[in-house]
Amino acid sequence: MLKVPQLNDMTYEQIIQRAVSRIPSLTDQWTDFNSHDPGITVLQTYAWLVDMLNYYMDATGDVHVKKYLKLLGIQQQKRRAAAGYVVIHGDVQQEIPKGTRLFAGDISFETAEEWKGSENRFCSFLRQIEDQYLDLTAFAGTDGEYADIFQPEEQAAQAVCLGFSKPLQAEDRIYICVEYQERRNPFDQTFRLGTLEWQVFTEEGWKTVEVEDETCGFLRSGFVTLKDMAPMAVWSPMFGNGRAYYLKANLQENTYDSCPRIGMVYVNPLKVIQQHTVCKEGELLPELLIGTTDGCAGQSLLFDYPYAYKFSLAVVGEDGEVETYHYAEDLEEAGYKDRVFTYEEETQSIRFGDGIHGVIPRQNKDIYVTGLICSLCGNGNVQAGELNRFEDPTIRAAVSNPLPVDGGQDAETIRDMKKRMQKELFIQNRMASQTDYETIVKQTPGLMIDLVQVIPGKEYGVMHRQNRSENEVVVVVKPWSDEKKPVLKEQYRKAIEDYIEPYRLINTKVTVESARYAGICVHGKIALEQDSPKTRKAVLERISRELSYTERKHPFGTVISYGQLFTALENTEGVKKVLELNLERTGNAARKNDRGDVLLDADALGILEETDLEFC
Repeated sequence: MLKVPQLNDMTYEQIIQRAVSRIPSLTDQWTDFNSHDPGITVLQTYAWLVDMLNYYMDATGDVHVKKYLKLLGIQQQKRRAAAGYVVIHGDVQQEIPKGTRLFAGDISFETAEEWKGSENRFCSFLRQIEDQYLDLTAFAGTDGEYADIFQPEEQAAQAVCLGFSKPLQAEDRIYICVEYQERRNPFDQTFRLGTLEWQVFTEEGWKTVEVEDETCGFLRSGFVTLKDMAPMAVWSPMFGNGRAYYLKANLQENTYDSCPRIGMVYVNPLKVIQQHTVCKEGELLPELLIGTTDGCAGQSLLFDYPYAYKFSLAVVGEDGEVETYHYAEDLEEAGYKDRVFTYEEETQSIRFGDGIHGVIPRQNKDIYVTGLICSLCGNGNVQAGELNRFEDPTIRAAVSNPLPVDGGQDAETIRDMKKRMQKELFIQNRMASQTDYETIVKQTPGLMIDLVQVIPGKEYGVMHRQNRSENEVVVVVKPWSDEKKPVLKEQYRKAIEDYIEPYRLINTKVTVESARYAGICVHGKIALEQDSPKTRKAVLERISRELSYTERKHPFGTVISYGQLFTALENTEGVKKVLELNLERTGNAARKNDRGDVLLDADALGILEETDLEFC
């Protein structure tokens, strides 16, 4: 028997005693605390009500919790089978039907679609700048490596040419592996940082082709699907070398924030799902007969088949008539004519409707499980290269999965649902405080934002000698970049402004500006205990660490302290004495005070530009 949790362990007698004990502290007119007193009778009534409410609260189970979470918009995430893609190798003309089984060790997979034809290999990868071609075939996809395709700051015409061993056809799906950028925020299918024009080489030269680009302009791995196109012809761009059938992506508008990098490219990879079909829909197996209908509302049956993932029920009468019942997540959403059932994974029980929510099956009919599919779900994910054999020995083609087959997950627990509720319900949806601005701006979809500073408009206006209103807020943004002093591009600025608009307070004007940079120059003379490359390197690293904005909790508008740097250098191992030290700044984003400190403006970051030291 399950132990009923007690959210409040006070008994009825304790509730009464606690209430009565507080009376003298509230009034000195109430002196009779016996049961015949009308006031005590009222207290006893309320104590009984509190005791009853405590009882119902204690009786709350997982079913109730799920209902409460559903009212808050938190639906349980169901089990999901792992899915991915495999590549068919070998010049073998063979059809592979949908549902064909293949294995990664003992883990079973099935093809999710039919495959026809033979392998078309990706065999050439060229990067084009103006009329010059660079062959990167040896780098792309070799041992999981990636190669650059576009340079963000390059103004010349750029393109990438993908060569294949056979002509591509309309509706061919080309899977392109793009290096994942961990710093980039999630984005949807409409997001782009570059505008591409796709072409194929034909007997008449390059012809434009319409494509469906799931990579969003080489920002993530995905399919590029070819639409109507002219027949392709062989092209050799480099004096006979690199002969192949080419698909080209011309960069029309270059607004990339970092260099896209691509690896292997696959033509028409075959989708697979980690599952095993025990029987097809409508197929009746004797071993899957699980009981007989009793004609009662809400009939329940036990079904404990290992790893059952998807199935339907076939209710068969004596005359052979079959009624098919389908799975419903919640019977309360079903109508009285709907042939549905629900399945509780925790208890492994099937439950039919009650005549109001779902049909009640007529009695004395056999119940079969049909269309049964099993899956390991969270335990069915496999690494790249593990899926390597077909069950059918007559399939002569070799197979492999160049990428992990993943995404499988078990059903979300109540505990995980509660954690997700806390995250989703307490998401900040208004920009009121400085932290709100910083958090929301950094979440702008598709962008890589490093630092954000929020400055009142009036203060920013005084700093830049501009007229800014009282209700204006200036958001200063430093994008992530390998550059030393990255500038906020117009596309970044517009994307941020569009994203934060719904979060803006109605009476507040928000302006997005780029961070400024103040160059810091360090001059000095330092006596070393023993002059060596190691000691000199330690001194330079200490200066870089002390001045780096990445080491500071609040990097914008900070003070580059002469005294702190002096003390840090004096305490550096191998330093005998700091004889001379001077800090200078370049640009107009900082000023210097009488103590020798460099004071950065509120929208500025300090960058170490020069280190001029004399060692002795």
